[in-house]
Amino acid sequence: MKSYNLINAKVITLDPKNSIAESITIHNGKIEAVNSINSNYTNLDMAGSTIIPGFIDAHFHLKNYGKRLDMLNLKGVNSLDENIEMIKSKLNSLAKGEWLIGYGWDQNLWEQQDFPEANILNSIAPENPIYLTRVDGHSAWVNQAAIHKTQVSLDEIANINGGSLINDCVIIDNSMDFFRKILPVDSKENIKSWIKIAIKEIVKKGITGVHDAWQDLDIVEAINELIEEGEFPIRCYGMLGSSDTNLIDTFFQQGHYNTSYYNIRSVKAFVDGALGSRGAALYEPYCDDKNNCGLILITQEEFLRVSELCHKYNFQLNTHAIGDKGNGFVLDCYGKILNGPNDRRWRVEHAQMVSDKDIMKFKNSDILPSMQPSHCTSDMPWLDQRLGSHRLKLISRWKSFINLGLKIPGGSDCPIEEGNPLFEFYAAVTRQNHLGKPEGGWQPQEKVSNLQALKMFTTWAAYGAFQEHCRGKIAIGYDADLTVLSDNLLTINAKDILNLKINYTIINGKIVYRKL
Repeated sequence: MKSYNLINAKVITLDPKNSIAESITIHNGKIEAVNSINSNYTNLDMAGSTIIPGFIDAHFHLKNYGKRLDMLNLKGVNSLDENIEMIKSKLNSLAKGEWLIGYGWDQNLWEQQDFPEANILNSIAPENPIYLTRVDGHSAWVNQAAIHKTQVSLDEIANINGGSLINDCVIIDNSMDFFRKILPVDSKENIKSWIKIAIKEIVKKGITGVHDAWQDLDIVEAINELIEEGEFPIRCYGMLGSSDTNLIDTFFQQGHYNTSYYNIRSVKAFVDGALGSRGAALYEPYCDDKNNCGLILITQEEFLRVSELCHKYNFQLNTHAIGDKGNGFVLDCYGKILNGPNDRRWRVEHAQMVSDKDIMKFKNSDILPSMQPSHCTSDMPWLDQRLGSHRLKLISRWKSFINLGLKIPGGSDCPIEEGNPLFEFYAAVTRQNHLGKPEGGWQPQEKVSNLQALKMFTTWAAYGAFQEHCRGKIAIGYDADLTVLSDNLLTINAKDILNLKINYTIINGKIVYRKL
């Protein structure tokens, strides 16, 4: 159906010239008209549903999401004993010596909230190497069989720059590199399969596009092959992994890569870890680990080199920074390169903890805080213990950024979080868990309005990918990327947000998901 009218709808255009409408006319993948039905086209009755610009998730991991749907999933398991039982059950399905790979465990959910001891996995799996990534992706739980395969000592694993080892079985950040080198290699066919699995779930959630936050050559080739095969119906903005210097140099020489479904003009870098594994870099020590200020994972010289290259070749630089010191590190390096107002749109991915002395640096250099609201509501139960009450105001400062006039590209960091834009929207406007706790919201001064939250996952996400001219609002000539909801996101009561249904997902004018 190349040409049709969506009628009898509540249309939130996010276009100041024509903010509310009742119909959209679509032709050849573009919006041909708003509030002006073409009588020559088929009508599709929306029965009062609400249509918004298609949800864009500005921080996603396509391959990892699909891969993790294929792995042992320990996410949300709230006891160590239950984790152990699930690991034992998975081991029963594996051959002797076969890797057990999983993800999602979180010691903060366990009664003791302590990292596991080495004897647990060693006793139940003496011959199967085990590699279980923590929920934040910045640490992993391994056994002796896996350590043996690295052919390095515990001292080497513990003392690598930017890494550490806890209880001889939990590896943090750069210590994971020893294991990544020996894990089973993902083939391109695996990657294509995982991306297809991910897309099948993505469109059910109303997502029309993602910013894929770390791509290597295999992922780039897999996506292009899927597009050629007609198996990639979503939009993707790719961030090239900064560690692959050959890959980024190739793209620097070739310039921006632009097609209808796939764009590459950015590089992703890391500077610190995560708060959950105490790897996020802090100005002051962790309150529950007085000798630890987290980890800076890259030297200033290395980071400045990447920054200078991105600036020279006009590629956007998007850098992971979570702790206040990590953010300060990135902002200072960015500031040296950007040197004041600009339109480079360099981003700090997460920007989860930002000090008062650093927050204006975003404004001064036009840096975008790319943020994931559910990180705040996932972490809030234990942040007081980890950071102390005096630092809680520094966490997820959405409203403060918006008050400075900054646009926030909103995402989920899926599969760290669920990848559901409605969950992210709810977290942004309530700062509560799904049970409505705490009452009034956690650090409620940083809650945002429904309109601001909607912009995070539409207009501002499009801006964060230099795509505001074609996506992020409903206007004539824009891509027909639309999400159709069961109710109005701007007027709905907060408690009802989580009950909203996705009725349709439309990308490039094609209906890629319809609620049965």
